[in-house]
Amino acid sequence: MEDAEAEVAQTGGVVTGRLRLALPATFGRRCIVPMLPDFLTAYPNVSIEAEFSDRYVDLISERFDVAIRIGELHDSRLVSRKLAVNERVLCAAPSYLAAHGVPATPEALSEHACLANQRFSGFPEWRFRKGSAVASVRVKGRFIADDPDSLISAALAGMGIVVCAKWLTVTERAQGRLVPILADWTFEREGGIHLIMPSARFTAGKTRGFVDWIAARFKEPNWG
Repeated sequence: MEDAEAEVAQTGGVVTGRLRLALPATFGRRCIVPMLPDFLTAYPNVSIEAEFSDRYVDLISERFDVAIRIGELHDSRLVSRKLAVNERVLCAAPSYLAAHGVPATPEALSEHACLANQRFSGFPEWRFRKGSAVASVRVKGRFIADDPDSLISAALAGMGIVVCAKWLTVTERAQGRLVPILADWTFEREGGIHLIMPSARFTAGKTRGFVDWIAARFKEPNWG
């Protein structure tokens, strides 16, 4: 309460200050930065300092106001709010499918070149679900990586089939450069896109404003 009263006394109730954000590198660049002009217009007395990194940021010791994390959460000290499901899609370039055919079942992926992300849980096994049915396949291919952009580039070049987040391939799928495969199956362990704060004890106006604003923007993600 003392912190809250001090903020109001100093600003006259106007939301102000520098907001420190910790953002996943690729997701932050592609999905968050294009939204920020609207936030800065709505809050003209707030500025943003952002770090783009896939490292595990310690919000408390590094004094970040807000972070966005993708996947599972483990730090019980933090306050989290789920923004969206991190939906994944299986896709390939038309040139690859024309040359090698379209797999009709998850098990058929074992006969294809798969572009695997070694950071996925369970690597090199891909697990799928359709209703109560579960399928698991140990994938193989001549190119693996820990960088999703590189895997997308490889898929566009016709090097194989990739599993990736829907938000990562909105444009490519809309243009037909990547074609979804096995669309009636869901990739297991999709995890979520979470907004994280250090504490619920006191939340500055700049942080409350950003949290409410971005939660509203993610109510219906336009990822196709």
